[in-house]
Formats: sequence, C-alpha cells, structure tokens
Amino acid sequence: MKTHDDEVALASDEEEFERLTRGDEAAFAALFDRHSGTVYRYAWGLAESRDEVADIVQETFLVLWRRRQHIRLAGRSVLPWLLLCCRNTAYNQNRTHRRSTGDELTEPKPGTRAWHRRVEQERAAEELQWVLEEIAGLPEAERRLCDLCLIEGFDYDEAAAALDISQAAARKRIQRARGKLRAAKTANP
Repeated sequence: MKTHDDEVALASDEEEFERLTRGDEAAFAALFDRHSGTVYRYAWGLAESRDEVADIVQETFLVLWRRRQHIRLAGRSVLPWLLLCCRNTAYNQNRTHRRSTGDELTEPKPGTRAWHRRVEQERAAEELQWVLEEIAGLPEAERRLCDLCLIEGFDYDEAAAALDISQAAARKRIQRARGKLRAAKTANP
C-alpha cells in the first residue's frame, strides 16, 4: 500500500527527472543522492570484482546524464531504468574484464566470483571423488544399484528390473548403501 510519502517521493522523482532532461545539474545531484545507494548495492551483486563496483555506479549515472533527453520512463521513477543500465554496464565491464584476462593463466583473486566458483567446483569434485570411492567399496549388489540409480539415473523400479531383483529389495539395498555413505561421511568429515 502506497503512503503519502511514497507518492511525494515518486512525484518528486518524476519532477527531478523532468528537470534533468533540461540539463539541470541540481536535479541530477538529487537523483544521484536518492538512488545511488540502491544502484551501488545492485552493482555489488553483479560485479566480478569488488574493485569495479564504484566504476559501474559512476558509469551508470554518467549514461543517465548523457542520455537524459532520450530516456523515456516506463513509470514515475527513474530507478528501474538506472537498475537496467547498471546491469548492462556491469555485464559489459565483466565481459571486457574476462577478455583482457582470458589469456592469462593466473589464479582468480580471493573474494571474486571466479574465485568462489573455483572453490565450489574443487569442493564438489572432491566430494564426488569421495562418493565414488565409497561406492566402489560397497558390496557388489549395492554398488551396482548405486551405479544404476545415482550415476546412470535409473529409478528404483528400473534398477530392480535391470538386476532382476524385487523392487522392495532394491529400495532396501539403496537405503542400506545410503546409510553406509552417511556413516562414512560422519566418520570422515
């Protein structure tokens, strides 16, 4: 539900934007003061490097100033346009950054998205390797069921049919295998 303050803020935003289109620097400053925090937080989530956040925000507002006479607002606030511009600016900057560093075989900087992605991929690879090793150590019937269900994507009924065992036996063996994997995981965190 909109309050009176919300309507005044929106109307004020619309008025400031109208003044901005005529080149009023005070209106630009007012819009920057009003929306730069939101744009900054949005850019923070989009930037590949935290060092680039301020540049993305600056470029977003620079584009607003340069294109002020060509912008048509969809609503009464300039914020949706700013966020879209921020997203495009961040994507372009990220793409440029990747191109310039694409040939380098350097480690990603700690804290960057690339670094977090790499850490997550390494962790997932280690976990997968551990699971595969544990499955290999199971008795033959349980190992084969795990291979069919967990690796090859069979459902329990299909795996039971492939191994010529009852569906209940297949479910019970899978349950036992999961219990063994959980116990091994607890014993070796």
